[in-house]
Amino acid sequence: MFDKTTKGREVTARERNTAQTGTGILSVISKDMRMTGNCKTDGQLLIEGKISGNVIAQGIELAASGSVDGDLIAAGKPTSKQVFIIRGLVTGAVQAAQVEVPLGGQVHGGVVADEAVIHGQVHGGILARTRLTLEETAEVEGDVHARRLALKEGGQVNGNIHMGDRANLESPGKVPTSVADPVGAEDDVLVSVGPGKNAGP
Repeated sequence: MFDKTTKGREVTARERNTAQTGTGILSVISKDMRMTGNCKTDGQLLIEGKISGNVIAQGIELAASGSVDGDLIAAGKPTSKQVFIIRGLVTGAVQAAQVEVPLGGQVHGGVVADEAVIHGQVHGGILARTRLTLEETAEVEGDVHARRLALKEGGQVNGNIHMGDRANLESPGKVPTSVADPVGAEDDVLVSVGPGKNAGP
């Protein structure tokens, strides 16, 4: 589902998102940075440090060294070009068109996506409107709602599984609680905008 190699090397979420959206906007929370407050950007965000607050972006790569004490939410209406890759820890929920949680990644508030690939841990359930792949190392605590599901041998789900027409993919009651009512952008304290754009509301 997600192409990970180009000429023998791993392609980062930032590179993939930039290529797909054609945007060069990149914001970085470096390893030694600690930020308190909500964060919003029009472009891509690479998080290597720690954020206490919700994050809204077009695409997010959370490094293994990074953590977010809040939700990760796709900016605007989710599109197939938005990819969130979670290698670190998210204490809230993740909501984007495409979500990947590699081995070592942890999401404690659930995942809502069109497509998701899970190698790591997700607590709080998963809602996948199109397809969900749970790899051999996947650990899911909570209910799974997916139109199509690929569960590889070794993958674990501790909860109910609802598929196809029974999945109720658009029902608000099936969305993990922390994603159902994300904090609005009016609480943002850090805003990154493209050239020629105003940072005001």
